[in-house]
Amino acid sequence: MKLRHNLSLNFTSSTKAAPKAVFLLLLLLSFLSINAQSQDGTKSQNNSSSSSTQMLNQRILRAYESLSVARELLKFERMEALPIGTLVTWVGNYPNRKGVKITKFSVTQSPTPGGIERAEEKSILLEFNGSTLSKVVSEIKTANYSAEDTIMIRMTDNTPLDNNVDDLLIYADRNGKEAEYPLNYLPDEGVNRDRSEFKKEFYLKLIEDFFVHVLRLQEMQAQHSSRNQKKLLQSYKESLEY
Repeated sequence: MKLRHNLSLNFTSSTKAAPKAVFLLLLLLSFLSINAQSQDGTKSQNNSSSSSTQMLNQRILRAYESLSVARELLKFERMEALPIGTLVTWVGNYPNRKGVKITKFSVTQSPTPGGIERAEEKSILLEFNGSTLSKVVSEIKTANYSAEDTIMIRMTDNTPLDNNVDDLLIYADRNGKEAEYPLNYLPDEGVNRDRSEFKKEFYLKLIEDFFVHVLRLQEMQAQHSSRNQKKLLQSYKESLEY
């Protein structure tokens, strides 16, 4: 993979590179889409790299703004209906909650009856200061039980609406080996577009997926409320019949 090769060259030649930095970057790249198209026409792409980066950052900021609708979930005392494999928890107590955490679980069964081959957990924590989204923490945990391999990546943006996407803080842990660096540690110049690749193929897709999940949660609460109202009206109607 050309991206991985560029990464290796970049850090081999840098006197500031540390083993943990190399580990972190390789781990992040392992989450990128393996179906990414080969990078042809590099020269022409580099000419527009600055504008492409700005457009990508704007897409992430718009995704943050869209995620602000999750504040509506704080108004519910409890989640009456949830998609399969979903857990919702809160920051603070009702009715004065300050945030919501949405976690999705998925499991791949092993050929052995009752066994688990792989498990994955994705979550996003959205905190609010009044009506303003003030913090976004997204996390992915994977466990490959057949290979005894566990990976956790956490991405924290403490200022999601400040127009600076590159201050995202990334923490990675693979089988007990840890590293933590800001996103701008990844190179993003010339042919080394690792930072943009990470934002486009991994982070943006993750937060956009959770936006869709937030809308689904809101829809399910509305449907449940509507059914309850119909049942209540029906009970009133029956009670008035003599």
